[in-house]
Order: sequence, then C-alpha cells, then structure tokens
Amino acid sequence: MKANRTNILKNDAGDVGIGTLIIFIAMVLVAAVAAAVLIQTSGVLQQKAQQTGKEATTEVSSNLKITSVVGERSATNVENLNKLNVTVELSSGGSDIDFNQVLVRYINETKTTTLNFNTGSSGVATATNFGYFEERNPTSTTNVLSSGDLAIITIDLGQTGQNLDVRKRGTIQIIPEAGTMVIKDIVAPATYGTKLKVSLFP
Repeated sequence: MKANRTNILKNDAGDVGIGTLIIFIAMVLVAAVAAAVLIQTSGVLQQKAQQTGKEATTEVSSNLKITSVVGERSATNVENLNKLNVTVELSSGGSDIDFNQVLVRYINETKTTTLNFNTGSSGVATATNFGYFEERNPTSTTNVLSSGDLAIITIDLGQTGQNLDVRKRGTIQIIPEAGTMVIKDIVAPATYGTKLKVSLFP
C-alpha cells in the first residue's frame, strides 16, 4: 500500500504583487507631497510677484514733475537770490503724494540742507522746513498733491545760508515717500539786472 503524499505548491507571485503595491503607494505619496510643495511655492511666488509688480508700478507712476523754478531777491538784498519757488505737479497717471512725508534737499557748492514739511505753517519756509502751497486748490488743508493739482514748494535760501549768487549752481532734490526722487539742477544767470524774480527753469 502506497503512502499518500501531499504536494504543496509554492506561488511567490502574491508576495511580489504586494511589494509592487507598497512601492506604488509610496511613489504616489511622494508625488502628492511634492505636488503640495510645488503648489504652495507657486502660490507664494505669485503673491511675491504681485507685490513686487505693485511696488514697481508705484515707483514708476508716482513721479513728480517740476514745471518751473523761480528765484526771488529781496529789496534789501539784491546781490543774490535768497528764495526759490518750485512749481510741481504729478506726472500722467501718477498717484497722490502726501507732502507731510516728503523731503526736500538743496545742494550748492559748499553745503547740503535737508528740509522737512512745515507742520506749523505749510506756506512758510524756514531754515529747516520747506513751504508748500497749492495754487489750484488754495483752501486745501490735507497737503496731498492729487492729479490736476499745481503746488509751489518754497525754499528759503537766506535762512539756510545758501544764497544763490550770479553764475553759481544749485541742485534741488524732492524725495517723496513712494516713487522716484526728482532732481533739478539750476544755474544762476550772469546778471540779475533789476529783476526781483528770476526764472531759473525752464
């Protein structure tokens, strides 16, 4: 009588399939994490790009434009100019500029003076402050230059100790809170004649 034999068949295909499934799931998880990181990074970059674009637009579109510079002589001191009246307006498409935050700098051959807005009396220039007056909106108390406005910045050269003699040069710098600094070089004529007001620009 023959003994009964039991044959056990080994099939490794199931084990291989489970290993492949584990690897596939791991790859999907890694891809999902990578995708989440990329999406988050792209969102941050988009926000940064929008902010940078907005700031760049502000820098370009908030420019001031100097339309004229007139120097004044006093009746008691006719040898040189002791006051400058700088007429300014916004460039096309410019944003409003708050002159409470504007700095004005005047540079001559020997001295540099930085002037702040005169909070006590905006129309009066002093040794440390520039005067500000809106011609087209004289009753304005906001001191904000808007599109269509025309304003005069006054620099008292007599009080800053920088009187402008004949044939001498000076530089006016207007620095807004946002936007590009405006620079204007001026040159005094060879003689003032009998004029108490002299056009230096244009």
